[in-house]
Amino acid sequence: MTDGLARILSKPTYESEQFVAKLSANGEDALLEMKSKIHMLNDETAQALKKNVFKNYSQFIETAREISILEGEMYQLSHMLSDQKSEMTKMMELSLVSDRAIIQGLKGEEEEKTNPEEENRRNLAFLLEKVEGCSSVVDAPGRQLVHDGDLVELDAETHAQIQRVHAFLLNDSLMIATWIPHRRGPMRYRFQGLYELDGLAVVNVRDTGPVKNGFKILNFPESHMYQTDTAKAKRQWLDALEDTKKKKALRDKQKKEAAMRLAEQQLQAALASPGEADLSKSFTDDKEESVDRDYLSADWLQELPEDLDMYIAQRNFEGAVDLVEKGYDYLTDCPKGPALKEFKARIEHRVKQLTDGLMNELQVSPERSLRGGPRAARRAVTQLIRLGKSAQACELFLRNRSAIIKYNIRQLKFEGATTLYIRCLCGVFYSSLSDTAKEFIKAFPGHYGCYSAFVIWAKQELQSFVSIFKRQVFESKASLSTIADCVLLARGHCQELSTIGLDIEFCLDALLDISIQNVIEETKDQLIEGIKYRAHDDVWRPMNHLTQADCDKYIADVATTGYDLTPYIFDKCFIAITMNSIQFSKVIVTFAEDLLKLHSSEQEDSSADVITTVFKAQITHIEHSLQSEQLKKEHVLILKNAQFLLEVVMDKIKTLYTKYNVPFPVKLQHLSSHYRKLKASK
Repeated sequence: MTDGLARILSKPTYESEQFVAKLSANGEDALLEMKSKIHMLNDETAQALKKNVFKNYSQFIETAREISILEGEMYQLSHMLSDQKSEMTKMMELSLVSDRAIIQGLKGEEEEKTNPEEENRRNLAFLLEKVEGCSSVVDAPGRQLVHDGDLVELDAETHAQIQRVHAFLLNDSLMIATWIPHRRGPMRYRFQGLYELDGLAVVNVRDTGPVKNGFKILNFPESHMYQTDTAKAKRQWLDALEDTKKKKALRDKQKKEAAMRLAEQQLQAALASPGEADLSKSFTDDKEESVDRDYLSADWLQELPEDLDMYIAQRNFEGAVDLVEKGYDYLTDCPKGPALKEFKARIEHRVKQLTDGLMNELQVSPERSLRGGPRAARRAVTQLIRLGKSAQACELFLRNRSAIIKYNIRQLKFEGATTLYIRCLCGVFYSSLSDTAKEFIKAFPGHYGCYSAFVIWAKQELQSFVSIFKRQVFESKASLSTIADCVLLARGHCQELSTIGLDIEFCLDALLDISIQNVIEETKDQLIEGIKYRAHDDVWRPMNHLTQADCDKYIADVATTGYDLTPYIFDKCFIAITMNSIQFSKVIVTFAEDLLKLHSSEQEDSSADVITTVFKAQITHIEHSLQSEQLKKEHVLILKNAQFLLEVVMDKIKTLYTKYNVPFPVKLQHLSSHYRKLKASK
């Protein structure tokens, strides 16, 4: 079906516009059918491309192996010629050597033949003593140290030096350890990686430019370049690697043949046994002694390491984790033995590569895009949790989200009023926090130990948000009304978060408490200074609007603020409330409403004290005016203004307290009854 479509799209004469126009003429069904065909063709092409890449890479490894084999044979030939030359020299000088020296030489050779096991034990003890984190490598049965030495790891493209390493060639694998820069104690190296010789290819690198005495280690899908100090050391490494690989291949072949012969012998013995007990015993011995045949001989299990390599290279993390779980489930009931331990070591090496790949998906780097949401990280997090790495997944997930929040906040531009910017800032921060919380619950279901880490992370992010909030709101010398509106916006978003179980409003209040108190004190001092300034010039004269029309217009304007001045009109254009009292009434009500917007249980008493202090400053002005001999004629007017402030304005403030569901303070209740004292005193 898709072959014909592929031929059409690959023709040199293909015209996309004509093709689409012709297809559109057949209606919507034809378009939908073509869409499904194109999706199928896309999937088939992707699969074919993956297979070709893997096939080509495998052929490249095989070619590299053949080249390295030929090169190794050339080295062996050179060594054989050198050995023959040295033997000829010894034979020519044989007459000059005493019999005693020959006997001592033979004894020395005999001692060398009897000491390999002791030397191997010393070498393994050296690994445990000098290399940090290699106990699992040394514990493998039958593992021996063949060769080791210092190398320099180079970048494969730029040939720049990356780091100094120390390589240990074992009889079945190659271990790489890095130098510990500031070491204490006997440990000199730190374990970095272990590469099995089965899937490893060695390629000689010609001396070109800055690269001298270099060779490559290919282990699909990785490639590493190393450099030795001298050409002799390089030749030793190449010879040792090739010789060890051949010996391992020969040992594996012999083990397989021996296992097959043993299985045949046990089967023949079981068939020839006369009794059922002997047959049962034979099969029991077979289960204990032939783990490879019973559990590890399955084709899919033998191909599991290579399949994992392919999945990791293709970034098919879900398939790789499925394969790992399948393998571990299969090996659960397998009797413990050397073969099982060796096979698990091969799987664990791939699991480490898989874990590193998944963690790299969550790493934050400059070249990685940060525009994705929390769902973009769910894939890697889910697979890490399945691998038992929930703690690492939680840490990387939250670190990734922190970078995304910072990136989104940096994209905001400070334009217009402060309240507008804070509205945008709160929208970005709290929506990101809400999305992260919802995604965290989906990504870590049942992992309640990670929830505490999320709460700590949310508090830290809130602290970063508050630092930006303070810089834009409090340090910009904004008015108390602007600050109150901004704080009210932030608290409103916190209340929305509480619906999903994340209550951080008390943390926000604690972080803003000192800054809010400072602003309230500054505003209180400014209001008191304004009261004193207006009191100095107050002559207690009623407002005269000259005409009734102007008076009615002013009454209507004041009515929009919630005050009815109609009862205080006389002579059609006069109002008994002075301009000073009107200004104070507007200021004190606005101040009280701002304090109620900023209200919290910790600030309840201090807010009442501040309003009372400001009110008392105005009352003090009224008391001084009543005691003045020059204003005796204005006592009636002064008392009317006192009644207006202490009853009408105070009722307005009480209404605001009811609106914001805050109990009316006792201090303000006592203050509202002060008018009766003033009236009684006169």
